Amino acid sequence: MARLPKGVYCNKKRLADGSLGLYYNLRGYGALKPLPGDEDQLFRPWSPAFMRAYYAFLAGPVQARTTGTLQALINGYTKSADFGRLAPRTKSDYLGHILKIETAQLTTGGPEFRTYPLDVIEDPKIRRRLLDWRDRMALSSPRQADATLGVLRIILEWARNRGLIAHNHATRPKKVYKADRSDRVWLAEHIDAFRAVASPEMALALELALWTGQRQGDLLKLTWASYRDGRLSFRQGKRNRKIDMPLTAALRATLDTLPRKAETILTTPTGRPWGKVHFQHHWRRATLDAGLDGLHFHDLRGTTCTMLANAQCTPSEIAAMLGWTVKTVNEMLDRYQAMTAAQSDSAVAKLEAHR
Repeated sequence: MARLPKGVYCNKKRLADGSLGLYYNLRGYGALKPLPGDEDQLFRPWSPAFMRAYYAFLAGPVQARTTGTLQALINGYTKSADFGRLAPRTKSDYLGHILKIETAQLTTGGPEFRTYPLDVIEDPKIRRRLLDWRDRMALSSPRQADATLGVLRIILEWARNRGLIAHNHATRPKKVYKADRSDRVWLAEHIDAFRAVASPEMALALELALWTGQRQGDLLKLTWASYRDGRLSFRQGKRNRKIDMPLTAALRATLDTLPRKAETILTTPTGRPWGKVHFQHHWRRATLDAGLDGLHFHDLRGTTCTMLANAQCTPSEIAAMLGWTVKTVNEMLDRYQAMTAAQSDSAVAKLEAHR
């Protein structure tokens, strides 16, 4: 007889008509029988109907243990269309936070968080436990602590919208991580210093970041197929937003004269696509050579935002270029838009004109 699925054994019985009947059992679970709707299907080891019944038996105890717990909400969310619509990078980040949520112990020596019954999740007293847990995580990484609690809030809100719970006690927590890099912009002298020492590969990365305002991850993946007729058209990896923008004349001239060594626009000196860590190593070395320790690649995004605001661009125009919502633009301008001399000069000029 062919090999049976793990845990399955076969019993043979001689029937009244003299034929040999075969009966299959799953060790520890009982007799395997066709699921409703599969009664007329071939029921033999490895057949589709047989395997559906096999996996249903295995999943039964797990479902019984998770029903009515936080784990059931997590499972529902990760199988939902809401989760499915997330960009691959965001899904990966969420799954990392979900693992922390599942294995967390809100009380010392207590059960894992995923086993909490829903009535405990809905008890208002749970909020204090959640914030205490978040604060303990924040001792090592405030930013990650906020992000993990944020994913829990999203899961509970998904469940609340579907009537699985009545209350979400993870809403609107005051964040423990506060980052204000509004004064960390690349001024003209910084850009000139970087250009003076940077390799051609790093200089190109600077120009792309400065004049498109895009994230490092998106720029490293940017392909020549995305550049056509002086425009860039692609989807951002983090939020899956579509970006379609014309490039400045100077950036177009640079790209049009570049040899296309690989599928990606940014490449290593040997013409291969950059790996994330490899690129960051070269970028860090260039910033140190330029005497710009303290300025990050991501600060170029804030610099672009500042330049657009200085050029009197509207929030809608900035949103279209950077891939933010208009609401986010208004929030981010406070964070990224540094109080540069250009803004104060413009303000005084407008005041003089008004007088």
